[in-house]
Amino acid sequence: MHTTRSPDGTHRAALHFEGEIRFGPEYFRLAIDGREVPHRIFGKPLCWSPDARVVVAQEWLTTDYGEGPVTCAALIDVQAWAIARLEVAVKGFAEDFRFDAQTLRYRLRFPAMGEVFDVAVETDAVHAWTGIDVQPRTQAPDPPHPLRPL
Repeated sequence: MHTTRSPDGTHRAALHFEGEIRFGPEYFRLAIDGREVPHRIFGKPLCWSPDARVVVAQEWLTTDYGEGPVTCAALIDVQAWAIARLEVAVKGFAEDFRFDAQTLRYRLRFPAMGEVFDVAVETDAVHAWTGIDVQPRTQAPDPPHPLRPL
């Protein structure tokens, strides 16, 4: 189990081992203040916002060895018990989370392509919040490219 406390010490997030990808990283269930985040799995690390309202986690959208990795940065509002997914990294990892005031900074790393992208998101600009207890939608396939024949 991996735990981290919020900056003000009022909240605790814990990652509980769930499994491991063949030749790859471990994945976990997440609990915040003893309350499990259902229907979802996560990777390390976790990062708290300076005001202790939001914890950011690497959410895994699949554990399928051939299909993955498919991850995203997931913001969890611990007061509203809501979650928001940021950009999905197909064949990549959302990682290196850190806050600069109300700006979340992180990286999207695509190991097979050797590419890394730095991302900055104003947390006040995130509006796609969903109740945590709602079953998440599965990752939709990419729509056909407009210039590609069907």
